[in-house]
Amino acid sequence: MAKDHPTGKSNLYQAILQLQTPEECYRFFQDVCSYAELSAMEQRYDIAEMLNRRCIYTEIMEKTGASSAIISRVSRVLGDPESELKRRLDQREPQP
Repeated sequence: MAKDHPTGKSNLYQAILQLQTPEECYRFFQDVCSYAELSAMEQRYDIAEMLNRRCIYTEIMEKTGASSAIISRVSRVLGDPESELKRRLDQREPQP
């Protein structure tokens, strides 16, 4: 496996679990991510929330500025039965 390939075994994940407030999370991610990386993660999460609410692609594109390719990728993730993102969204939002 390539040296730079994520394994899930980094202490990064333990550090994230220690964060207690949204402000701490934001400051932490500002420290470890570039502006573009953090912006992309926020955009993808926003897209996931909208897809989970059954918004259509054109509405998501208008509200987020995301391409249909990014929306499609997030949609595929949410369609995976093992998706942790989907589990988290379902715990937060009541389904229609």
